[in-house]
Amino acid sequence: MQLNSDQKGKIGEKFIHDMAYQSFLKYWCYPNPKDEKGDKKEICDLLILFKDTLIIICVKNLEFKGNYDRYFRKSIEKDIKQVYGAERKLTNKEIETFIKHPDREIEKINKKSINKIIRLVVHLGDDIQFYPIFDLSKNQEFVNIFDKDTFFTLVSELDTIPDFIDYLEKREQIFQKTDAIILPKEEYDFDEETALQFFDYDSQKPSPADKKHILISGSECDLLAYYLMNNRQFIEHLSSKELNSLSLQIDGKWKEFIKNKQLLAKKNLDKVSYFIDEFVRKEILACQNPKSVRMAQELLSFNRFERRIISKSFFEFYDRYKDSHGYKIGRRFGEVNGVGIVFIFYSSDMKEEHVNQSLSLAMDSFCIYNGYKNNKMILIATTNNLSQFKYGLVENIVPFDRVTEKAIMEDAKQLGWFTQLQYINWHEKEYPDC
Repeated sequence: MQLNSDQKGKIGEKFIHDMAYQSFLKYWCYPNPKDEKGDKKEICDLLILFKDTLIIICVKNLEFKGNYDRYFRKSIEKDIKQVYGAERKLTNKEIETFIKHPDREIEKINKKSINKIIRLVVHLGDDIQFYPIFDLSKNQEFVNIFDKDTFFTLVSELDTIPDFIDYLEKREQIFQKTDAIILPKEEYDFDEETALQFFDYDSQKPSPADKKHILISGSECDLLAYYLMNNRQFIEHLSSKELNSLSLQIDGKWKEFIKNKQLLAKKNLDKVSYFIDEFVRKEILACQNPKSVRMAQELLSFNRFERRIISKSFFEFYDRYKDSHGYKIGRRFGEVNGVGIVFIFYSSDMKEEHVNQSLSLAMDSFCIYNGYKNNKMILIATTNNLSQFKYGLVENIVPFDRVTEKAIMEDAKQLGWFTQLQYINWHEKEYPDC
């Protein structure tokens, strides 16, 4: 059955929506967002809004018939125009824009808080032998160009928002002053007709003197593997001012990467980190309210490595006190990326009111103990058999007056805590990455 353009478009958008909505992006992505209180028109195919970052995604599922000039004009150029239009609407501070997440009520975009914008075009056509790694919008902003395999791999491998954004930002920084083309398929797929179109396309592109010409033989997945194997950095040659052209041969890097023993060891170490992901999903976002969403945002602002060291320390802490009974409180405090992290263990024998009083005093006393160094503090508390969790987030911390400080510390001493404060100074050297 021959599909019309609308049907192809819907299939393409569903592919991206399903992938994003079934991933770590689920809580922050808006499929086909509309201006709910304005003209009701669709803004873009997929919008991701996380804290101060806006990611605009446009998808094209145009059938590829071997004509690259037609494909680029009908697919990439058209979507870049849509990205530009969406960005104008989403950043225009003169008008209010309301959108709706599938699981939440209509919400107003806080345009003043947006400090970072990332633009993506995802084309789903098969058998594309070459395409530009990026293009520029009407206002000369960088727009990433990906195929479907790339988008799938990026979302699967870089499975936290910080890691995902970090890659996209570094990708933009390294390629924004280049003229870069990627050849994702095997060499034997590059027939004579394709070669002629490639040379014609390459010769017609303007090549300013200040732009480096880069030809990448390999897929974006190979490029991602190169990035991950290079300590999450792109190689220096790509940004070298001494070279005006560069050919990068990276075919097969992704296959090599996924078989790497160090990668397998790292993934095994990362297993504990998914405690944070599940904790957010099952405990925090089980009740959708502004406070829980803010708590979720803060925990999901940690990258995979940071989640690993937090989770590892949490279970070390829990194992130390898990068999304690009576009126018992255990506590540990640490800091990750400038955010204070408080762990509390309370025995299941304690009364609820005493537990809640203890948690509040613990947070206040840690603020005092640490000299109000941290502007934010996150609390994760549990009891025997992990049968209950309590959590909290304190932001914009300001000092107590001296009289209040003294009263808080006196009250804390009288609660009967049976352990001295455990202060953990988390450093990467204590949990070396593979």
